[in-house]
Amino acid sequence: MSDSANRPGKISRFDLYANIALSQGALASPAAMQGWLTGYLSTGARLSKEQWLAESAEYLALPEAWNDKSKLPILGFYQDELKQIQGQDLDYQLLLPSDEEEFAVRMQAFAEWSKGFLDGFGASGRIAEQDLDDDVIEILRHYDAFSYGIEEDDIDEDSERLFTELVEHARVTALFMFYHFNQQQEPKLH
Repeated sequence: MSDSANRPGKISRFDLYANIALSQGALASPAAMQGWLTGYLSTGARLSKEQWLAESAEYLALPEAWNDKSKLPILGFYQDELKQIQGQDLDYQLLLPSDEEEFAVRMQAFAEWSKGFLDGFGASGRIAEQDLDDDVIEILRHYDAFSYGIEEDDIDEDSERLFTELVEHARVTALFMFYHFNQQQEPKLH
């Protein structure tokens, strides 16, 4: 019996949530939803099931609340993201389209993730401006710059390498922000 993860045609996690969101008329991608949730959780805030369903529907600009078919996967999304970002193995990954997608599509999703992070961070209302140290301010400025993406005219042979570096920077700094504001012990590197 083969592992389903290796089976051709297996839908990616990004596509799974994109399909769920699109089926409900979402105007934003799952990257934006993950960015928002990551930013929100990074401040130490948590959401009840009802709050998450309402916040995610609002952030994705759904015309109506999540339907019964979508609620369970969206609630699972919240639990998976919280577990992943607070995990000691540091395996949190940004929810982006696969490398097979066009560069512009992946860059747009990364820009949406970055804007989402900033929106979620601010939506929590937990962090006052005076609580932002220089490292945090610099990270937030990076996310703001990332949220603009790369103009089509600026894409060249180095764009793919730069994109990979930016995604890794966002991944690591998201973990930093989570541990910084959640007052958790810094994870040990093995």
